[in-house]
Amino acid sequence: MANAVSKTAYYTLGCRVEDARRRRPLCGDTFAARFLNDEARQVWERFKSFSRPNSSNAARHQIIDTLVQEELDRDPQARVVVVGAGFDTRAYRLKGGRWLEVDDPAIIAHKDASLPVSEAKNPLERLAIDFATESLAARLAPYRDARRTHVIIEGVFMYLTHAQRRDLLAVLRDVFPQHVVYCDLMRAAFMKAYSQDLYAVISEMGAFFRDLTDAPESVFQEAGYTTASSTSIVQRATELAGQRVMAFLVRRFVRPVREGYRIWKFEAAPAPRSPG
Repeated sequence: MANAVSKTAYYTLGCRVEDARRRRPLCGDTFAARFLNDEARQVWERFKSFSRPNSSNAARHQIIDTLVQEELDRDPQARVVVVGAGFDTRAYRLKGGRWLEVDDPAIIAHKDASLPVSEAKNPLERLAIDFATESLAARLAPYRDARRTHVIIEGVFMYLTHAQRRDLLAVLRDVFPQHVVYCDLMRAAFMKAYSQDLYAVISEMGAFFRDLTDAPESVFQEAGYTTASSTSIVQRATELAGQRVMAFLVRRFVRPVREGYRIWKFEAAPAPRSPG
């Protein structure tokens, strides 16, 4: 792997592999195991004891699956771009979409070797980019599309600074003037109260959360996006697992948990044209 943040992709991969093996999987990503190697197993050993965060990780994937599939049912030819794709396999599992996966060259190479594009059930391209040295705008330019585009950014925003988040959204608005973003956003208070132990392991790997706030959605609002939906990851994880009592408690009485880590769907309408 080229950098510490890329290594966290092995953690989320492990969550989905473990989930797929369960009698009642939350996500059911049966392709995830194709990417397992010695490095992935070593990383997973450090995280496998975090049962609740791991379940939430699988649930967040399932929430995005559902939201995107609803859109693809309406428009099977829609463009879907996965930024920081990691070991995402949605192009193999969901019905419809013209898919573009964007990530670090080492991850793309591993994906190409373990799960070739030719096996995808939908049109799929992979785009390797060194985020530290290459321009995302320049690399995405050939894929410019004025039609409604769906952009998945999962497990990424907590590692970006405020400036990097703003820059990323500016690139998306330029390349895909009419698009939808699906992403997970974590509040600072949630991380401090419920994720310190997990974050300790992540930071030991050299990956760090940046500029967390208690209003992470504000960067989208300031950029002109509107909120289409917002779903509690923790609450949905309990619902998918059939934990009715826990789901009720989270829904009714534990607002910091319910509100602290959510999947957001943001709509970006085309910028208005200048008169004349």
